[in-house]
Amino acid sequence: MSVWRAVARGFSLIEMAIVLVVIGLILSGGLMAITPVLQGTKATETNVRLDLIEKALVLYTIRNGCLPCPANGDLATSAGLAEGSTAYSEDCQTCAALTTGSGVVPWGALGLSQKDAMDGWGNRISYVVTGALTQTSTSMNRTGSTYPAGTLDLNDSVTTGTSLTTAAAYVLISHGNDGRGARTSSGTTIAEPDTTNVVQYNNTRGSCDSAGTLCYQGDPVGISGTGEYDDIVRWRTAPLIIQQCGDNACGNPA
Repeated sequence: MSVWRAVARGFSLIEMAIVLVVIGLILSGGLMAITPVLQGTKATETNVRLDLIEKALVLYTIRNGCLPCPANGDLATSAGLAEGSTAYSEDCQTCAALTTGSGVVPWGALGLSQKDAMDGWGNRISYVVTGALTQTSTSMNRTGSTYPAGTLDLNDSVTTGTSLTTAAAYVLISHGNDGRGARTSSGTTIAEPDTTNVVQYNNTRGSCDSAGTLCYQGDPVGISGTGEYDDIVRWRTAPLIIQQCGDNACGNPA
């Protein structure tokens, strides 16, 4: 049979099936190749927003002499997203008690948009702060050579035994691609990781203290199971924040 006659008679069902299988393999291979690129883009977007939030925290400290309280991540945007309560305030204050893990970046107090306070996966970025550093206009002041101290603990997410700090002033947490424990833009809580996955589960607890719920920071690990970790975490100590404020700010001498 000539080529022209084969073309004229069309494809058989078997030939069509083979073509569809080949196309399917090509598409699936392409998706597998592009997925890491997309995830990398979202991680980059998250880090850009974390940079913005950290700069806003420094500016807030310069203006107020304290760090802001967390916003209530259980509230929808329409509820105003108050700083720990339904009464929105930018003042230095003792932070109101929140549901475990519901503290998120207070974008209103920081002069940011809600999108600025969300990660690349569309979830609110969690925010934990040392309570003593939010209370008065001198909470973040340096007195002579004496700096205020943070109280938040972090360990390395890989070794789960190497202490990174016991004196963080604040901790920012993107709950990564799986979003486990994160708050959505509507205030909905995404299912938490299993308690056996300590490195991710503790990051949803929202305390990062030394009472068994310290937080973790590190590179992504694994794809499933009790050792999985895909959170993106930032933290700063009070002395570092004050040094970033410059002269005659945050208690620094002129």
